[in-house]
Amino acid sequence: MSHEPEAFKAPEPAKRTDAAGSTASQTGADDAAIETIMIPQIEIDARVAESTGAKPVANVPDDEPDGATRIVAPGMDFDDDVAEETLLRSTMLRSELPKRAELPKEDNFLFVSKNRKFAPEPDAADAAPDLADDAATEVAFDRQDRDVPDYDDEPLEATVMGVGPFVVNEPAPADHFEPAFEQPAFEQPAFEQPDYAQPIPAEGKHLGTGAKVAVAVAGGFAILAFAGWAAAYAVAGDKISEGTTVAGVDIGGMTAADATPLLNEKFAAAHSQPIMVTAGESTTEVNPAEAGLSFDAEATIEKANAGHSWSPVKLWKHFTGGGEIEPVIKSDDKLIAKVAAKVNKRAGTPFKDGDVVIKKGKIKTTQPVAGEGVGDDALRTALAGQLLVEGDRKADVALEELTPDVDEADVQEAVEKVATPAVSGPITLKFEKTPVELAPKEFGDAIRFDPKDGELQAAVAPSKLKKVLKKALADDAAKPVDATVEMVNGAPKVIPAKPGVTFNQKDLEAVFLDVVTAPAGERTVEVKSKVAKPKVTTEEAKSWGIKEKVSTFTTNFPYAEYRNVNIGRAAELVNGTVLAPGDTFSMNGIVGERTAANGFTKGWMIQNGVFREDYGGGVSQMATTTFNAMFFAGLQDVEHKAHSLYIDRYPIGREATVAWPTLDLKFKNNTKYGVLIRSWVNPASGSSQGSVTVEMWSTKIWDIKARTGERYDFKSPGKQKITDGNCENTVGAPGFSINVWRDFYNAASGAKVDTQTFKTTYIPQDEVECTDESEKPPPPADPN
Repeated sequence: MSHEPEAFKAPEPAKRTDAAGSTASQTGADDAAIETIMIPQIEIDARVAESTGAKPVANVPDDEPDGATRIVAPGMDFDDDVAEETLLRSTMLRSELPKRAELPKEDNFLFVSKNRKFAPEPDAADAAPDLADDAATEVAFDRQDRDVPDYDDEPLEATVMGVGPFVVNEPAPADHFEPAFEQPAFEQPAFEQPDYAQPIPAEGKHLGTGAKVAVAVAGGFAILAFAGWAAAYAVAGDKISEGTTVAGVDIGGMTAADATPLLNEKFAAAHSQPIMVTAGESTTEVNPAEAGLSFDAEATIEKANAGHSWSPVKLWKHFTGGGEIEPVIKSDDKLIAKVAAKVNKRAGTPFKDGDVVIKKGKIKTTQPVAGEGVGDDALRTALAGQLLVEGDRKADVALEELTPDVDEADVQEAVEKVATPAVSGPITLKFEKTPVELAPKEFGDAIRFDPKDGELQAAVAPSKLKKVLKKALADDAAKPVDATVEMVNGAPKVIPAKPGVTFNQKDLEAVFLDVVTAPAGERTVEVKSKVAKPKVTTEEAKSWGIKEKVSTFTTNFPYAEYRNVNIGRAAELVNGTVLAPGDTFSMNGIVGERTAANGFTKGWMIQNGVFREDYGGGVSQMATTTFNAMFFAGLQDVEHKAHSLYIDRYPIGREATVAWPTLDLKFKNNTKYGVLIRSWVNPASGSSQGSVTVEMWSTKIWDIKARTGERYDFKSPGKQKITDGNCENTVGAPGFSINVWRDFYNAASGAKVDTQTFKTTYIPQDEVECTDESEKPPPPADPN
């Protein structure tokens, strides 16, 4: 089959046919009168070279296939990717195509996209045969002589659509050149039939015979070149270049799908084998998982550029390239930092970041100190280099200076911008209309400074802010707390009321730093909330006038451990009781039921005139002492009952007993002042008695004096025998009655104002014989 380009006439306006076989609109009538020819690729190269007077370039890269013809722009660096240069075709051909014609199906032609603007000079035709015979011609093209657009950024595929034959909707003719090997099937791109290069006849001259011969020869070479190119594409396929290795493992000639599991399996064991890291004079064992190290087979194989490609350079490298590919090792920055800290704990000297803290309203700074150890980057590189090594794995990492992330300038900035303004004065939190003022010594701990991105960034410590709010508002911030009075350093002190507040702490956290750094006069912030007011306000508690001790009374008791426990527990519960004007004190109400869960133990107590053991024995000693403190404070007796038996360690006629829940001690604060009760116990021991003391604090109104009458109305004791064992042997004692008078004297004037009479009747104390019949054996059975 001849490859000589035949000139022909277009008898009618030329038609333009796309890849799908559709016909474009016809050109103008004048177009039909102009001769049009198809020029093979090598002929085009030759014409361009001749027309520009270009000279061959000597340094042709070694990796170019034989027969390649290039036109190279001035200044092009041969080290650049040759994929950007023209191989087997000229990318610099730009042709203004005034005519179009039917495309022959037999010959190989260069199809150039329709936007090309360069046309070779007509006189270049005669020089074509000489240049076409050179199988490896490389010519330089001087762009300064031509006004040629710069297409370097365009992909090659956008410039040259293909090398013929171009078949439209029908198979190639039988005499078409068929290569001896099977070519790979690939889908033709769906583009319109490209315009093809054609010369513009100079003064009506036709090509000479020599040029036609050169064109024919060049066409044959083009077909052979394309056949070889297609063969290389078919052989290479999507395989990795021959001779390619990863850490000594040969994956050349394999597909990515086959190489990936091979590498993963090969290096799976490497992820569990330790790496010995030597730094300074110490060695630390590091498991790869600690550092988050892992081999990424997919990313490594991507570096091999496996996959189908028509690029001549990639095809050339497939058969001549290969070599060792550096494996891709992934790591975790946070885990690397932890491993570095582990290594440095043994090998280095840790650095110290600068720091700022606010404690009790005072600013304290820590200046940065440089250290020595392994850096994160150096450690990562050393570990990654050993991950795929078989056998003993050792990584030597040099110690380097570790510079603190937070330096002196960062510390100073944090002090000036946040810490100093924060401690400059109190802040006010407004919950609806209820203001709560906090001093720097109270809220300062809620400000923290965190090292981040080489700076000290101020932040709110939520847990510490919660403590600040809990102290300022209430244990349960949603519930109000009444104002009260407590003994502080031996004197009564008003404890302010706390409103109950319902709010979202995060709302306050969002504006907290703004208010603590605000200037004076602007350090108040509204907090979205709901407020419940306390029943007793701070002002009311102050009006109670609890300022001095108005009475005190002490009773003694002999040693018994149950007395120390029970009397002590009762005194603890009563201590701190505050009676507002009009309030009534209740011993059972305050002490509660005497149980083990409430802190009490078993002890002796009087039940129906007999001493029996039960929880709370001895609490009546606390009741008697409290009654006498009330008696001398001049408060109103509401309910009390003396012991049924007279006990000589108590004041005769001025004592009280309690029993849950039937017997209680009650008295009322019938003054206009508040009353604070203070009580405590000095425990008894084997060699000394114990004592319990009760004090009443208020504003003194009365001076109380007590008078005691003679005993009268005596009753003789009886005898009892108790056999259940829960009793105590006692001797008999008579019962009697007695009167006690309480005289009220005005504390200011000393005048006697009133007298009250208390009558007490004690029952006789029977003589009790206590036995435990349950320990005796049962009587013998009746023999009958």
